[in-house]
Amino acid sequence: EQQVEAGEASVNAASSEVASTPPSLEEGGPSRNGAEAQALRLQMVPDTFHPGDVLLVLAPTSISLPNADFLLITRVAEMPSPTRAIDLVPALLFLIGLVLAAANIVPMSNVAVTLSIIYVLGGWVPSSEVSRVVDMRLLILIGASLGISEAMQKSGLASALAGVVLRSELPQWGMLSILFITTCLVTEVVTNNAAAALGVPLAISIAEEMKLVSPHPLVMVVLLAASTSYASPIGYQTNLMVMGPGGYSFHDFIKIGILMDLIWMVGVCSLTPLIWPLEVRA
Repeated sequence: EQQVEAGEASVNAASSEVASTPPSLEEGGPSRNGAEAQALRLQMVPDTFHPGDVLLVLAPTSISLPNADFLLITRVAEMPSPTRAIDLVPALLFLIGLVLAAANIVPMSNVAVTLSIIYVLGGWVPSSEVSRVVDMRLLILIGASLGISEAMQKSGLASALAGVVLRSELPQWGMLSILFITTCLVTEVVTNNAAAALGVPLAISIAEEMKLVSPHPLVMVVLLAASTSYASPIGYQTNLMVMGPGGYSFHDFIKIGILMDLIWMVGVCSLTPLIWPLEVRA
């Protein structure tokens, strides 16, 4: 089955028929068979085109844009193929792997590698697309962040920063807020992976300086703060995905995002001590 994708295309001013349906989209147009023409036929009100009009079109991935009639602006998304029963197998395997990893029966790394191999061998992920699916730049960034994290611990920087936080003699809520804000600022300008890699050593060092039974409460604050990236379009991929089609500016993210960050910070820093008490060793 041929794949169909959605895209925003602008009518070319040089089109020979800007006042009617362009010939490349009409049934029987050049190099188009009946099936393709039927998939490409548009029904519009009004039924005329003008130079510069922007259209949301559904077309086979084989169509070549730009052409004499359309200028490609952006490809929005691919339309999913009809779901078959066998296509549910990857989701089922993923759930099984998730349960095994959550129950500490199988390490997460083993689950991830095994599922990746099964998905490729089963044809759910084409081998030709593996290099595209795996973002090597992100892997390098995560690896570099882990290296910096290790350096922070071994150099004593994490302990020094933890000492500064503790000497401020802030209450628990204030100390958690500082940890949250620090991690949040990093994730807004870099990535959540780097923020978590840099924030976790600091959280562990603070827990050790406070002589806590477990660093889990502070680490949880870091993990939640690392996913709080509402005030910047570069904080996460989904922010950039909606920025263009929605017509948002950097200022729009700041206006609503800072408020969202503060609301999330208050909720996290208030609930974390209730769910994971900051218990001090005897």
